[in-house]
Amino acid sequence: MNAAFAYWQQRIAPVFDTARQIHLVEAAGGRITGHSDVTLTGELPVQKVLKLVELGVGMLICGAISRPMHDLVEAYGIKVFPFVTGDLGEVVQAWLDGSLRRDVYAMPGCCGRRRRRGRQRKVRRCLGEIEPDPWGWDR
Repeated sequence: MNAAFAYWQQRIAPVFDTARQIHLVEAAGGRITGHSDVTLTGELPVQKVLKLVELGVGMLICGAISRPMHDLVEAYGIKVFPFVTGDLGEVVQAWLDGSLRRDVYAMPGCCGRRRRRGRQRKVRRCLGEIEPDPWGWDR
């Protein structure tokens, strides 16, 4: 199983829809068994997703992602872990050791941290409400 981390300038890319680079990580037993950087050259969203499928990606870790792109990625059987921010190396390590769900890796405005006119606005918890992963990536 491979995980793809969308990145830009060695940080998680702010928006997957426009990201051109992914860091592909192969892991087994909590250890990295291989990694590479891949350029996504397709102009159409489906071309990006088909490249992920071709690479055997089972999980996509990214920043913001549009609903249509999110649905397209998941339609091809790839689990999406959205609204993540931070240094690429730190995020990969947090994913490996199971600490990626902490608020420190949530994009600004996620996980109920946004306020509107002095009251807390209800927003979906970005990193905490991801259903258990059937491949055993959740730790």
